[in-house]
Amino acid sequence: MRKVLYLTALGLLLTGIGAAYAGDIPRKRDPELPGTGFENYPEPILIKVAQAGFKFLDYPIGARSASLAGAVSTLQGDAHSVFWNPAGLAFIKGRGGEAFGGYTQWIADIKYSYGGFALNVNGVNAFGFGLMTVDNGTIQGTKINTKAKEGYEDTSPFKPSEYYATFAYARKVTDRFSIGGALKVAHQDLGQANILNPLNQPVVTGNKDSKAAFDLGTYFDTGFRTVTLGLNVNNYARSVNYQGENFELPRRVAFAFSADLLTLGGRRSEKQRLGFMMDVEKPLDFSERILTALEYLYQAPKAPFGVALRAGYRFNHDTETYSVGAGLKFKTSGGRGISFDYAYKQFNKDYFSGVQTVSGAVMF
Repeated sequence: MRKVLYLTALGLLLTGIGAAYAGDIPRKRDPELPGTGFENYPEPILIKVAQAGFKFLDYPIGARSASLAGAVSTLQGDAHSVFWNPAGLAFIKGRGGEAFGGYTQWIADIKYSYGGFALNVNGVNAFGFGLMTVDNGTIQGTKINTKAKEGYEDTSPFKPSEYYATFAYARKVTDRFSIGGALKVAHQDLGQANILNPLNQPVVTGNKDSKAAFDLGTYFDTGFRTVTLGLNVNNYARSVNYQGENFELPRRVAFAFSADLLTLGGRRSEKQRLGFMMDVEKPLDFSERILTALEYLYQAPKAPFGVALRAGYRFNHDTETYSVGAGLKFKTSGGRGISFDYAYKQFNKDYFSGVQTVSGAVMF
């Protein structure tokens, strides 16, 4: 049974990786699209950026993840893994669990909240659930009016709706290797749209859809001086169609590496840890990126309090740059406790201001 699970997970991962590395998606323009100049474009038009819809599936979940620039594919024992790499859930200590929640003031006045829990039921199998909702604020509606000077007129304001839920399962195959998967159900309602039909007449159409997506991941502790490896595929799904145009969900493949630099250098410490994390990711709608991070942890043996300092950087990102953060944890010898994390993410100042996020968790 263990071999079947392993081979199944490996096959699904390879399928996702193959899809991600299949190349750019040929996108043909809608023949009913009004306007001029398109007829001179060669077919198909190859587009790399802005290929993905449902982009809220890409928002960072958890202040720890945000401060580490998203280099979290090898983190284990953290309930937030239900959103990152579900394989990490298998290493939640003992038969305990963790509930968490957080809030982010994102770019462009976007806000989002999230929460969830994870439970290790028997030391081998773990389950998790997460929910994320987005507040995009109120947007002024418009519609085409060829008689107006501006070519449009205002309609009623509307509030877009975006949210998704994820259901995760992880299994510890050995004491150093785990596999995991998650089913996501995402919903987006962008309100009604006023567009021109092939006869150049204005029509009203809805922009609402729900999609299912899958995450698959693995976690492997090599046994050599805390070196760990991870591999995960996020948001593997069928495309979504808006107004005759197909868009993929923000599929992502990540190969990850992490290690405690103190142990790697031969100076293992019982109370300090300096973790280095790196994710090499291939998103659907951009070229390859390298996410790097450092996390310093201090907690004296048998002491209930621990502190963490974190920093990360995203290479080859068009808007994001560095991130920093910190965390506090109180945990009893029985495994119960609380934690609080804070992060600040810096963006290219030509586009957006920096953002802040906070999250907390209860261990039980």
